[in-house]
Amino acid sequence: RAGLVQHIRSVVWRCSVAFRIAAMSLASSFVGRSVHEVGTEGAPRLAKDEDYAKAVCEAWAADVEIKENPPKEQRPYVYDDAGVKLHGRLVYPSSASGAGVVLLHTGAGPQDLFLQWTAERLAARGATVLIADMLGDNSGLAWDAQWSAETRKQLTDDRALNRRRARLAVTELSKVPGVDPEFIFAIGYCFGGRAVLDLARMGPEAGVRAVASFHGVLDHGAIPDGDMTSPKAPTILICHGDDDPFTKFEARAAYETALRNISARWSLIAFGGVKHGFTNPAQAFNSAPAFCYDALAAKRSWDAAMAVFGEFKSEFTGASKTSQGSSCTLL
Repeated sequence: RAGLVQHIRSVVWRCSVAFRIAAMSLASSFVGRSVHEVGTEGAPRLAKDEDYAKAVCEAWAADVEIKENPPKEQRPYVYDDAGVKLHGRLVYPSSASGAGVVLLHTGAGPQDLFLQWTAERLAARGATVLIADMLGDNSGLAWDAQWSAETRKQLTDDRALNRRRARLAVTELSKVPGVDPEFIFAIGYCFGGRAVLDLARMGPEAGVRAVASFHGVLDHGAIPDGDMTSPKAPTILICHGDDDPFTKFEARAAYETALRNISARWSLIAFGGVKHGFTNPAQAFNSAPAFCYDALAAKRSWDAAMAVFGEFKSEFTGASKTSQGSSCTLL
């Protein structure tokens, strides 16, 4: 009974903190500023709006794997790239397997409830996780579309810088006690999905065993490829919505050709009729026609990524036990 009470308290604490920081008020005990206000370094904005925060926190609180294996700790992690302060977050598992995972964010930046939930899902499987910061965002500034677009442009225009930031995150995670540098992996979403693919194409210099790109932008970019035939070159998994308007069929085909030409070890799963952002339950409330949550694609893509990572670290294996709610097409 005492264990059950402690577990309930931990779940309530985790989500109540998330709601307070994101300014959710689902109950009278949740008080704070609006999610539409600018955050601070100590209390960053973590969601687009109340619907976003509610959808992610409900999925987070219902996550069976996290209930069974809650993380030991989450804490901010500040690091530096040539004078630019980057504001990441470390999530420690209760029982470390030695594996590490770098999470690379969407255009909404690193201060995102969805990333914190995802990090805890990985920690439940024994991984130490670094939510990396590609933008220098300490307070949720990237939730402002204009700030995000202007800041991301530096990285989309300079793919070498984009790759360097991703590789730096791997280096930082490798320094964390309990992480075996031989078993680091990377996951990226949207903007971050392109970044993990740029990282992977460094070959053995990438410092990761495998990467998974979820609804990542697929374009090769003017950056050199490493030796993808090396046994230490990363395995690549791409999970893509076939109806994603940000990567047309022609661009996808061109990217596949580029991967073949460098003899990469890669797989691509395309989900028919699925749009951009399909992994995030909050996209069920996104009115933009390009976005849509798909519960089945979210589960299948996650399980596929865990299977790929599990080829190197067995703790990742096993299908997700989590029901993530209804797809936006069903709402």
